[in-house]
Amino acid sequence: MKPAKTFQRRGIVEGFFGPLWSMAHRRRLFAFGATRGMNTYLYAPKDDPYHRKLWRQPYPDAQWRELLRLIKAAQRTRIDFVYGFHPGEGLYFGDDRAVRVLLRKAQRFYDAGVRTFTVLFDDIPSRLSDPRDRRAFKNSLARAEGTWMANIIAAQPASWSAVEWWICPSYYSEDALLERVFGKFEPHFLETLAQYLPTNIPCFWTGPSVVSKSITLAHVRRIAKKIKRPLLLWDNYPVNDLSMSDELHIGPLTERDPRLPKFIYGYLNNPLLQEQLSFVPLATCFDYARAPAKYRAESSWTKIVRQRFGAEAIPDWRALRSYTEASMAAKKRKHPLRMTPAETRRLHAALAYVQRNRGQRWVKELAPWTKAIAQLVAGL
Repeated sequence: MKPAKTFQRRGIVEGFFGPLWSMAHRRRLFAFGATRGMNTYLYAPKDDPYHRKLWRQPYPDAQWRELLRLIKAAQRTRIDFVYGFHPGEGLYFGDDRAVRVLLRKAQRFYDAGVRTFTVLFDDIPSRLSDPRDRRAFKNSLARAEGTWMANIIAAQPASWSAVEWWICPSYYSEDALLERVFGKFEPHFLETLAQYLPTNIPCFWTGPSVVSKSITLAHVRRIAKKIKRPLLLWDNYPVNDLSMSDELHIGPLTERDPRLPKFIYGYLNNPLLQEQLSFVPLATCFDYARAPAKYRAESSWTKIVRQRFGAEAIPDWRALRSYTEASMAAKKRKHPLRMTPAETRRLHAALAYVQRNRGQRWVKELAPWTKAIAQLVAGL
């Protein structure tokens, strides 16, 4: 058998905390991504209350009509619209009514043509909170999550066809950050999950870290061996929510092994909150996902900047990108940001370029960083 050259699922997981993207931007993204090999869009914005906090409640009519138009827009561009449920907070896993509620809500999406659903248990406490659940599932959150997915499959309407379910477990990375925030996980979480999760359920993973600098073939091979399920890579690049809100990831995707399709079923990127600026890094993500072996980060980045802003703008975008990367490095080292005279001159030119384009939406999105640049160069 020839090794896979690309991922079967390629696209976006709108899964960040913060203001939701506009419906108009999502439709623009479908058109933009479809020409670059995008075939999957997971709707899972953390601050949509009907996705997370109020997941049991149906969407009000006005919001549902907007979602329905979005689903149809995805279908027109041959992008699979995936709806995500986030039921984990305060869930009593032993309550069969919760399964019925979820399926009733899913029925409306099914009737609209949605055939892929995700149940997301990310970013909840690492241990079962209900004493009834602790008894029923031997104090194992992994067992509870796997069993709950099995119950959904068993209760799914017999009339449904060609439906695919995915899961994001609570333990979705080996990053110690998860335990610092959500508590210590049970040993062998993934292996226990695999005992109870139906065999055909793809499973999300973010890599060695929640925000992974690099993702290697050896790493995903080891995780695939533990979970024994198709792996979906939820790549938290170029997202900049929560503690990264002062960061701007406008450079190309880097350090993703070109051989990942051997073990990864789907590759989805969690994007920037800034709508217009997001197109630049996402174009590089799409280029990688479509043809990992042929992907060249710098040429991909230069190409999208040229296409969107013109060849003459490339030096200014390089200067802006260099500043954002240097400021992130300084933040990590907890050192003040220092620029050389040559870098300062390039930043002056970039500020003039931004000023010439005032009124453009991307300029407004860039404002916090251009203000910081202006303050930096004024002090040098």
